[in-house]
Amino acid sequence: MLTIAAFIFVIGVLITIHEAGHFVAARLLGAPVEVFSVGFGKRLWGFERGGTDYRISLIPLGGYVRIIGLGPDESDVIGEGAAEIELLPRWRRALILLAGPITNIFAAVVFVALAFTAGVEVPAYQSEPPIVGWVEPGSGADTAGIHAGDVVRAVHGKPMTTWGELEVILLTAGGGELELSVERNGVVTEIPVAIGRDSRYGFGISGIEPPLAAVVRPIAAGSPAASAGIIAGDRIVTVEDERVDQYYDLPRLIVPHPNQEIRIEVLRGDERLSFSVLTVNEGGQGKIGVAPVVPTTLQKLGPLAALSAGFVECRKMTHQTFRVIGRLLTGRTSIRQVSGPVGIAQISGEAARSGIQALILLMGIISLQLGIFNLLPIPILDGGHLTIIAFESIIRRDLPLKVKERILEVGFYLLILLMVVVLFNDIVRVLPENVRQFFFRG
Repeated sequence: MLTIAAFIFVIGVLITIHEAGHFVAARLLGAPVEVFSVGFGKRLWGFERGGTDYRISLIPLGGYVRIIGLGPDESDVIGEGAAEIELLPRWRRALILLAGPITNIFAAVVFVALAFTAGVEVPAYQSEPPIVGWVEPGSGADTAGIHAGDVVRAVHGKPMTTWGELEVILLTAGGGELELSVERNGVVTEIPVAIGRDSRYGFGISGIEPPLAAVVRPIAAGSPAASAGIIAGDRIVTVEDERVDQYYDLPRLIVPHPNQEIRIEVLRGDERLSFSVLTVNEGGQGKIGVAPVVPTTLQKLGPLAALSAGFVECRKMTHQTFRVIGRLLTGRTSIRQVSGPVGIAQISGEAARSGIQALILLMGIISLQLGIFNLLPIPILDGGHLTIIAFESIIRRDLPLKVKERILEVGFYLLILLMVVVLFNDIVRVLPENVRQFFFRG
């Protein structure tokens, strides 16, 4: 229930903000606004003022604004007599269309700034130097000869100063090969690393992980680890007398022992303790029910510093978004990285459970993506209409109404196709691993 409520709230607020941008621009430019609706569908309540019907409608997933003279789109009345409606000058239409996405982008900066003002918990490793803490056996990095302790200085010649920068590059690679500049014992070597793809989200898998100590917390009161006496903050040092250096060692040492008693030694403060833990069998794998304790830092800023940080973060996210779009268009990144309503609902629910700061930050991220997406030159989106206006400006005349309607129909069907794809992605992500592999082989 919280997941659904969070999804409705996030999408409803952000789309309403988008439509409010169109509305304010239309008012400032003297364009008549027939309807401003919060929600879609049947009108539940409202009032009329200044020739505009302000209403609340049945379906609370956003809203819409109907502007007379904007042209054939979701905001206008198209049908009998539509050809008689006089269109606004092209420059006015362009400014009104731009206002929606620009408002979303501005709102993104404000939301991110608010999150920083309230305080945002971020993994501590993201601001640390990109020192390799672990290399997954059999991964592209392992095959290429990357070792724990190596320092990644650059990727394709672009300098890497923090783990956060490197992590984004690795996750958005989505397959192919990356040229890493790796420093070992003071010597920098160029090493090509083959990148795989995650079967759930299509993210890049390099096998390179940041340092993560084997400090654990039981994930449930009745888990094997909790039942044996292991508590949050314990650091596992051995499993069956084999040394544990990183948290990543645990699956290698525990998974092969389903339904077996294993001896685990931990450090609790300065005391070394030994426990006998009976593993459970999950899909043929031994599990003890622990999760890592990931050290975090609290980033809490004053209003002006937070606003500056919000701008910087949104600029970084914009750069990464266009980078991913470029890789999608060239086939170098998987379409599985794109989330639809189900994915957004899941993330919204998790953010809501994590606290108001996480939810505000998520709203900033989604608002930015909504603004950027609407600027793409896809018919029916604002960017598609702007492209048509630009073309009309070049030829110095408006296209026939019927031509515009056909272009928008094509855009509508393309949008529906995209929604089908992302919904398919969302549904497949929640399926078991073996079923996902059936859909996404290789």
